[in-house]
Amino acid sequence: MGNTNSKNHGIVLHIPEGTAYIENRYYSGRDDFTEVIIPDSVQDVGIGAFADCTTLETVILPAGMSRIRKELFSGCTSLRNVQLPSGVSTIGEWAFRGCSSLEAIEISENVTEIAAEAFLSCPCLVIIATPGSYAESFAKKHGIPLKKRGENS
Repeated sequence: MGNTNSKNHGIVLHIPEGTAYIENRYYSGRDDFTEVIIPDSVQDVGIGAFADCTTLETVILPAGMSRIRKELFSGCTSLRNVQLPSGVSTIGEWAFRGCSSLEAIEISENVTEIAAEAFLSCPCLVIIATPGSYAESFAKKHGIPLKKRGENS
C-alpha cells in the first residue's frame, strides 16, 4: 500500500487514492519516508499506523478524518508538522507521545475529547486553539504552552 517519490528534502509516501482504511500499525517502524500524504478517500487510520516512523516530518491528513487514534504517531521523533482536519473530534491516548520535534499543532473547536497523555513527552509543543475551546482548556490543564488562534507570533 502506497508508493514513495523523491522530493526536495526527502521521500514522500503517497497513500493511493481510493484507499478507505489504513490497518493498525501498517507503516509502524518504517524510516524510508519524511512525509505522508493521505488522500481524502481514507475514512479511518488504525491504531499506531505510523508509530515509530522516526524520519517522518510532515503529515497531510484526509479532510474527512474524525479521530486521531491511539498511538497513531507515537515515537515519531522527527515529526514537526501536523494539520488536523476540522472534522476531528477526538485525539486518542498517546497519539503523539514522544514526538520530541513537534513544535505546534492547531486543534479546532470541533475537538471535544483529548486523552490526558495524548502529547506525553512533546517538550517543544505549543497548542494553537480557539479561545474558549476544549483544546484551550486542555492545554491549560496539562501545562502545555498555548497560542490562541488568530494571535500574532
